[in-house]
Amino acid sequence: MTVFFSEVYRLVILFVFFIISISIHECAHAYAAYLLGDPTAKNQGRITLNPLKHLDPLGTLMLFIINFGWAKPTPVNPIYFKDRRKGVMLSSFAGPLSNLLFAVILAFPYVYFRESYYNNLNKLNVYLMGVFGIGFSLNVVLAVFNMLPVPPLDGSKILSGIIPPKNYYKMLEYESYITIAFIILMLTGLLGKILSPIVGIVQTAIIYIVSPIITFII
Repeated sequence: MTVFFSEVYRLVILFVFFIISISIHECAHAYAAYLLGDPTAKNQGRITLNPLKHLDPLGTLMLFIINFGWAKPTPVNPIYFKDRRKGVMLSSFAGPLSNLLFAVILAFPYVYFRESYYNNLNKLNVYLMGVFGIGFSLNVVLAVFNMLPVPPLDGSKILSGIIPPKNYYKMLEYESYITIAFIILMLTGLLGKILSPIVGIVQTAIIYIVSPIITFII
C-alpha cells in the first residue's frame, strides 16, 4: 500500500506541474508569435496561463497511462511575420526556452531544500525536495524533448530557420518515416535512454549554477 500511495502522490505532483509547465510553454509560443506580428494565438485567447486554454484531453489522459502527455498546439500563421523563417524559428524556440527558465526557477527551492535536508533531517524537507525535484526534472525533460528536430516538435521548426529551405523540405519528404521511427523509440523506452544523458547534463549544469547561490544564502 505504501508503494501504491507513493505512486499516486508522484502522479498527482507530476500532473500539477504538467499543467503548469505546458501552460507556460504554449503561452510562450503565443506571446512570442504575437510580438513578432502574428495575432492568431492571441485572438484565440492563448496568451494566458489558464491551463483550460491549453490542455488536450487525450494528451492529459496519456500522462497517466504512459507517463507522457501533450497540449493543444499553439496556432501560428507565418504569413504575419516579416521574415517567415525567422518568425517560425523564434516563436518555436520560445516554448522550450520557457521550460528551461522555469526549470532554473524550480532549481532554487529544490537545491535549497536538498541542502536543508542534509543539514537538518526532517520529513518536511524531504517532501518539499521531492515536490520541487519533480517539477525541475519535468521541465528539463520538456525543454530537451521539444528541441528534438522531429516533426511536429518545436525542434523541427527551429531547424527550418537554420538549414537551407531545400534541405528542410527534403527532410519533410521522409516525415512519415521519421515520425514512425520516433514513436517506436518512444514506446520501447529507447528514446528515454537516448535522452537521459542529455537531460542529466542539463540538470547538472543548472544545479552547478544554482548551488553556489543557495550555499551563499543559507
